[in-house]
Amino acid sequence: MIYLLPIEPLEERYSEQWYRWFPEVLEERGARFTVIDGEPLTDTVETGTFLDVNSTLHYKATQLQRVAKLFYENKIQPDDVFFVADIEFWGIESIRYLSVLNGIDVKIYGFAHAGSYTREDFMEPCAPFARWYEVGWGAICDLIMVGSEYHKKQLIDNRGISENKILVTGNPYKSSEVCEGARWFPGAEKKKLVVHTNRPDPEKRPEHTLDAFAWLHRQHPDWEFAVTTSRKMWAGGPLRNRAKRYEQEGWLTVYEGLSKKEYLKILSEAQVMTGNSIEENFGYCILEALIFDTIPIVEDAYSHSELLCGEERCLFTTRPHQLELIEQAMAVPFPVRQMASRYDDSLQGICDVLVEGTL
Repeated sequence: MIYLLPIEPLEERYSEQWYRWFPEVLEERGARFTVIDGEPLTDTVETGTFLDVNSTLHYKATQLQRVAKLFYENKIQPDDVFFVADIEFWGIESIRYLSVLNGIDVKIYGFAHAGSYTREDFMEPCAPFARWYEVGWGAICDLIMVGSEYHKKQLIDNRGISENKILVTGNPYKSSEVCEGARWFPGAEKKKLVVHTNRPDPEKRPEHTLDAFAWLHRQHPDWEFAVTTSRKMWAGGPLRNRAKRYEQEGWLTVYEGLSKKEYLKILSEAQVMTGNSIEENFGYCILEALIFDTIPIVEDAYSHSELLCGEERCLFTTRPHQLELIEQAMAVPFPVRQMASRYDDSLQGICDVLVEGTL
């Protein structure tokens, strides 16, 4: 039996897609599985960045309650598989405790997205104590899956986890579903639009992107620029005031409160997507851009080069170089969609591991 412990499904995160996709694929394959759901406190991010801190802890705690009850009711069998879709799961060690103390050898697989070792991640302030918990992942889990070689190296270098316990699978994605949702098709006409799609959180350096937009607008007043978010406000304080001022000047659009489909539609119409993130273990914004033949211009660092197959026309080394590459991509667009297709198999690859683990 495969026990799926999903991330709470939020529309503004890919967790909603994962929540649907894993059961769909396992059911297609005739695998025996059970989804162990939890109880969220909110359906959006109120405190935190990637997930709502209070809600996700409550969700995971209620998932663990259900796992403990399954052990208590003698429903867990040797070689059953637990797949924890977010290894930053406070209490994941309880599954191993239950396994050992009940004398039932189960397999625990987890997917690592980020952690307190991720520079300027919202979890970084927890590093003085979280680092010990993250080191424990290597003892708790039989296998840790990650989206990129870059992230694998982060776990090895920063938490000393054995290379043999880490598998680079890529993050699951279904480009066909994304295209259908945005009503986009290859060859669709593009606007002279440059869009910023990253979260307006500090590690994404949105202020640098606004700097780039302001310079580019002065050089190319006929271009359009946009920032996007599913939240009620793109950002707060001076950053939002600055963006709204540019919007009042008539050359930047601040899209707020977007549904996933609305966001994808805007991204699909853009010719270039850019950002100034200082850390990225796997960039879904980049992957989404690739799917729509929207050219990503991002720093030549982190996982970016992997996702972009080392394409030099997409990878900048300095901020002036960023501006140069954006101008070149806007003047002479080039196809990038072919770089996204390899991640269409990631979901099947992960499910291969889950199913083979039950043999």
